[in-house]
Amino acid sequence: MKREDTVGFEQNDSGNIETSSQELSAEKLLSITQIAKYRKIPTERLRYYDKIGLLKPDYIDPMTGRRYYSAQQCEKLGTIKELRNMNLSLKEIEDYFDGRNLEKSERILSEHYELLKQEIAAKQEISRVLEEKLNFIKELNNTDFKLDNPKIKQLPERYALKGQSNKFRTNLTGIEFMKLEETIGGTSPVLATDKVAMTIPNSIDPDECEAKRRPVVFCSAEFSRHPSFVTVPGGRYVCAYHRNCYSYFGEIIMKMRCLAENQGYKLGEEGFMIYRIDITLTDNDEETIAELQFPLIEN
Repeated sequence: MKREDTVGFEQNDSGNIETSSQELSAEKLLSITQIAKYRKIPTERLRYYDKIGLLKPDYIDPMTGRRYYSAQQCEKLGTIKELRNMNLSLKEIEDYFDGRNLEKSERILSEHYELLKQEIAAKQEISRVLEEKLNFIKELNNTDFKLDNPKIKQLPERYALKGQSNKFRTNLTGIEFMKLEETIGGTSPVLATDKVAMTIPNSIDPDECEAKRRPVVFCSAEFSRHPSFVTVPGGRYVCAYHRNCYSYFGEIIMKMRCLAENQGYKLGEEGFMIYRIDITLTDNDEETIAELQFPLIEN
């Protein structure tokens, strides 16, 4: 008989081999492979849980070192897995099982439920912005989509943080954008382009346009106490899409002025150049698209 076959057996005074109580109990337990497969968890993770004391086996075969788990431990492992899915750390899970009672469990689960709701809301916002971004990219292929074609839009009141750097397309401006986005807890850069802008003067002079540009990040009213906070009035705006965010805007500004004058208005002194497609999506400047927005002012 092989050595492993005798595990859990003992000789009595008569020399007969008897099955030990441990071996009988092990027959009713789950092996580490079985419980791992049932809970869809790697066996390495179970060994680690054993090492840190989070989930120790009910029985370890002294001859083979094999771990065995009870049905109750299988349930505990399921709870651990669910708590990990709720982003509880192993330390928090250890605390969850320490001196557990209904009041304590409710408190811990309630705290993480609130965190989970916040996380879901944040993911939903990213999903909404991503959907808008993808729809805009698809719209570019639509034959009805026109560049350098000014139109009048009714825009709501908006809020923004306005930077100071006028070093357009330099590292200084990039750093200032990063600081403004950090303030409002911005989403990933590829999604943030619709809220990133530069102020642009109502001027066809290239030097004046360069000198008066300032970085802008649109935000919510909750940042009203920030020193860079500004309110962007709602109302009628002349808007136009222009290819190449980094090109000269003199010609399109002239078209926007003409449209305003035909409606009995004039353009405001300052507008926005909002990045719709920028370097977060393409390396080709000719594929970038900016939306220019200037408020209409009565003559």
